Amino acid sequence: MPLNVEPSTSSGSPHEPPSADAPAPAQPEASLAEGRSDPGLTRDRGSMRPLVVFLIAAAVALVGTIVFALVIVGNEREQEQLTDARADVVRAVDEGRADQEGLAEQIAAAEQALADSEGKVADDAVRAELAGHVAAAQELGDLQPPPVPEAGADGLEAPEDFDGLEAEATEWASTMRTTSTTLATATEDVLTSYRQWTEEREAAQARAAAEAEEARRAAAQLQTARATLIAVTAQLEISVRDSQYTLDWSADAGAPAAVRETLSTHRATGQAELAVGVNRSNLNSVKALGQRREAARAAIEAAAWEVRATVADGSNGRLVQDDLCDVGVGPEGQDQYLRCDAAEAWGELGTRFEAEFGKPLRIDYGYRPYDWQLQALDEFGSGQAAAPGTSNHGLAVAVDVPVDDGFRFGQPEFEWLAANGPEFGWEHPEWARQGGGREESWHFEYTR
Repeated sequence: MPLNVEPSTSSGSPHEPPSADAPAPAQPEASLAEGRSDPGLTRDRGSMRPLVVFLIAAAVALVGTIVFALVIVGNEREQEQLTDARADVVRAVDEGRADQEGLAEQIAAAEQALADSEGKVADDAVRAELAGHVAAAQELGDLQPPPVPEAGADGLEAPEDFDGLEAEATEWASTMRTTSTTLATATEDVLTSYRQWTEEREAAQARAAAEAEEARRAAAQLQTARATLIAVTAQLEISVRDSQYTLDWSADAGAPAAVRETLSTHRATGQAELAVGVNRSNLNSVKALGQRREAARAAIEAAAWEVRATVADGSNGRLVQDDLCDVGVGPEGQDQYLRCDAAEAWGELGTRFEAEFGKPLRIDYGYRPYDWQLQALDEFGSGQAAAPGTSNHGLAVAVDVPVDDGFRFGQPEFEWLAANGPEFGWEHPEWARQGGGREESWHFEYTR
């Protein structure tokens, strides 16, 4: 930009220094154009050189500081990477060591499983496999992991220097983990096989017990069926025997031929059933024959009562069945009857007896039809059986009780019945007492 220099207006001497307030003398425009320097300007430029030098030095220092800082940051980052690389190795070693430390407990559990399951597995191959894994685990129990030097040690100045060490540590940890997992799986396989064997054995034992119980039950049923067959056979034999007395007597008494023919037919059926053989080891066969024989016996007895009804006139041994009351079944399978008032009194006496002794008051024989009196006379003789048509059994007011139920002289049951029977109208007659002549401890009569 050109300088505008005004001419001086001072009147002072050319050698007199200008006053402080006087303006500087104007320089000729030509001297500026010719490039002659101004001393003032030269002085100003010289005073700026130290500042420039200072700025340059400061910039250099700043650059150095920045470079130094970058170096430090780079070193710290590299150190972090080294630390992280080493931490990865340590982590792998720690995980492997944890699995290695757990091997001792797993080995103990596996050995216990082997001991418990000896001879008790569904498949023994699993035990052999577990034993092999136990041996392998025992060998690894003392295997040391690879050492882990500090970062910066010889050969470990850079993160990539840890790659090989990390691979080695990871492989070692993987071996421990695989061994632990394999051992646990093999142990569980053995325990599963052991449980399977145990369950199968328990199931087999349960089946055997059930079969044994079934066999025991079947044997008991067979024994009961045999006993029943024996009893009903004996009763059928008696019915067949006595029905002949009924047929013979009823013919003389004038019973209709039709009812006698029915009784004769049932008697023949009973005889045929008595002739049938049976496999005594076969439950069904024994039960079936017993049922048929019982049915034949019941048919004979029902037909016999039908015959008696046709000649019933109310006399001794010929009582009307509708005037009688049932008081149970005798030892020979026939229903026993008494006159109804006598039966009621006997029932009341029986209730008192059962409360005293905890068992029922049973009857062997009650009312004896005429044909039964005929049979009794043939069986026991005139000294022990009354003449047919004269027995008080024929009037349905006498009973014989089972001697095996405690009704022998001197036994508590007999003494109680002899003492308490009269309260209910039932007495032990004098002729039947000890020293009375016939001495029948089992015979009692209704006297009301």
